[in-house]
Amino acid sequence: MEKTKYELKAEVETASVLPKTLQAETQLMPMGGAQIPMYAVYGRTDDERRVWCATFVDSDEAMAWVQASRVFGRAVRGAVIADQKPKQEVADGAGTDSGETPQAAH
Repeated sequence: MEKTKYELKAEVETASVLPKTLQAETQLMPMGGAQIPMYAVYGRTDDERRVWCATFVDSDEAMAWVQASRVFGRAVRGAVIADQKPKQEVADGAGTDSGETPQAAH
């Protein structure tokens, strides 16, 4: 019987987001048996997919990075978060783009 070796190769989808969509969020991450706060920066694509762009240990550094990205106005590249459902449209089109963005947790 011949043994077959299978290799799984995964790739992360990347996308560019506009700096105005960047939001820093506090997330507790496990590290050495403890939970420490980390500050993840997410943005949104034109089709409302969530994109992870950066993670910081210092909240001030995360906010400075977001502010600098906005000042320079350059698109930021990040990893698209998997398994996102597309935004469902209402039959008359109302409510599909409210312009509201989620607030960052601090």
